Amino acid sequence: MRRREWFRYVGAGCVAMGVDAAAQPGLGLDKIPQQSGRRYGFAVHPAYANKLPVADLLHQHAGVITAENAMKWRHIQTLWGQRDYTDADQIMALAKRLNAAVRGHTLAWHQSTPTYWSMVSSAQFIQAQTEHLNAMVQRYRGRIHTWDVLNEAIDVDGNRSDGLRESVLSKLWGTDRYPMLFELARVADPLAKLAYNDYGMEQDEPWCARRRSAVLRLLEDWAKRQVPVDVMGLQAHLDVSRRFSAAQLLTFFDDLSAFGLTIQITELDVRDGTTTGSLAERDSAVAALYQDFVGACVSHPAVEMIVMWNVTDADSWINRWGQGQRRSDGQSMRPTLFDDQGQPKRAFDAVATSLRQAKVKFEKKVEKYV
Repeated sequence: MRRREWFRYVGAGCVAMGVDAAAQPGLGLDKIPQQSGRRYGFAVHPAYANKLPVADLLHQHAGVITAENAMKWRHIQTLWGQRDYTDADQIMALAKRLNAAVRGHTLAWHQSTPTYWSMVSSAQFIQAQTEHLNAMVQRYRGRIHTWDVLNEAIDVDGNRSDGLRESVLSKLWGTDRYPMLFELARVADPLAKLAYNDYGMEQDEPWCARRRSAVLRLLEDWAKRQVPVDVMGLQAHLDVSRRFSAAQLLTFFDDLSAFGLTIQITELDVRDGTTTGSLAERDSAVAALYQDFVGACVSHPAVEMIVMWNVTDADSWINRWGQGQRRSDGQSMRPTLFDDQGQPKRAFDAVATSLRQAKVKFEKKVEKYV
């Protein structure tokens, strides 16, 4: 049976079939996918990373750490001409204690640009963005597994015919100069993998299909121009209310792999904002989507890591900054693998089952980083 045909028959029912991973002492989520050459991790911020229960969960389960906000330009350079690397350095120290790889997030993103740099000339902005990129990459040279070089440059519902986003980057840096971001990063740290990172391409929805097409056009152009992009980062902010097709996702992975790219799932979580029923029923729906999605990911040889966006429901960005994202019944969403107290939910068992059942090993395209 072909891989995509097989996935039509593997769905929510598998959640109940998996061994209760949470009940197995010492079993870490990062240890399971290492058997197929992959890693598992979490995005965190120093404000809660060293507090319980998050600290214990990271110690047990994290093989990759992403700086949630600590490495973004707006966070580093809060005042004109002054840089503060305190939080970013703490992320690096945490990863060292955990013996975890680090994803640097992100070098260029319209929403992380300091406000005052959006009000200068194009020449001034180019100089400032270049200096920031070089300073970040050189500071952590040799210690970053992957840099998200450019983040969220696609907007298929915007005014541009090419599907690119109108932003401070497109106006002051220039879309034709996006490849230079990757070229600068490659020179600053030849060992780090370089990723383009974006959202809204993972589920079976028309707007996701449009975004997949736009990203493939962009990456095809960059491949022809030999832009040094190594990785496609898929954020994977999923939603139970949207359809999911493993076959469509795997076709997309094949297309990305054809450009010589590996794939990283970079910001995984699952919203249950409109799901009805009891907490148990909501958790079952979230777990089913987790298992289908993660199962599809680890069935493809180009997928090398999966990173959750936050650790527990309590520290999830959806619940922290969820104005307008709250459920109509006033309850918090349950988007992560662990509840507010750090206890594993059905989603944890679902993910562990999918990771454990992976039969396909990650195939490294180019050995650049160990």
